[in-house]
Amino acid sequence: MNASMNRADQGSHESHVSRVVDSCSQPYWAVVRTRAQRELTVRVLLELAHHEIYLPQILVQQRIKPLFPTYLFVRLGKKQHWYPIRWTPHVLDVLMSGDHPAQLEDKILDGYRRREGRDGFVKLPSPPRLRKDQPVRIIRGSFEGQIAIHQGMSGKERALVLLNLLGQKVPVELPSRDLEPLPVAVR
Repeated sequence: MNASMNRADQGSHESHVSRVVDSCSQPYWAVVRTRAQRELTVRVLLELAHHEIYLPQILVQQRIKPLFPTYLFVRLGKKQHWYPIRWTPHVLDVLMSGDHPAQLEDKILDGYRRREGRDGFVKLPSPPRLRKDQPVRIIRGSFEGQIAIHQGMSGKERALVLLNLLGQKVPVELPSRDLEPLPVAVR
């Protein structure tokens, strides 16, 4: 009796394992983390090893940059071993979910692909427009962390803000990318 129960338990366990293996054997995207500024090198090495790679890029001030610095995506197919990817030069790790690489849904990367222009670069949404007298936080530079009041644009990508320094409101010109809008309180 015990032997037949053990066989039944073993059979149900084996069917569960095969379902897990089957779900992992379908092609899916995995996330690879690389050393800083080595995304292109890893992309070339993995493409030479016949892997499908997606490295979304943006154009910033005439320079090509990865949308997600130190990350790229590799498509893993049926019966394809991911171990060689982990040991590719300049790869730090593969994001894991248990014993297997974490699966990224196709629709996530499809969203980035839809944002690509004809030039192949991902087009990011425009930053929110700042309004006059809107409070802003300075997120980079010498005044990082300070709160200021936006006064308008002083030139191409330059903003004029009023910063409270030594008890006085002092006008300061900063790159607009160094500012983040703060919510305006509704009265």
